[in-house]
Amino acid sequence: MTTNTILEIAVCTVADRPAADEARRAAMAAVNTYPGFVSWRALNSLDQRDMIVDLVEWADKESADAAAAKVQADPAFAPYMAAITGVTLMQHFETKGTI
Repeated sequence: MTTNTILEIAVCTVADRPAADEARRAAMAAVNTYPGFVSWRALNSLDQRDMIVDLVEWADKESADAAAAKVQADPAFAPYMAAITGVTLMQHFETKGTI
């Protein structure tokens, strides 16, 4: 059975990965309480030391959009946002199938 959710994919660069990882853990704890939040997979590139990827799953696009606005004012996200030096990709995708 496939549930149509929204997958937010963010590909970013960071200057200090250990600091970014610590800040990301705090952000993950905060977003866990946001309406419509489903899951967050934090990925670190093995090939490019400064690249990280966040895969955040939302129940629907409205929840994803509301969270994007809320993140800007949430103090728990400030250190993580400050750790990001660049954003290569930030897009929302509709889940159409899983196996």
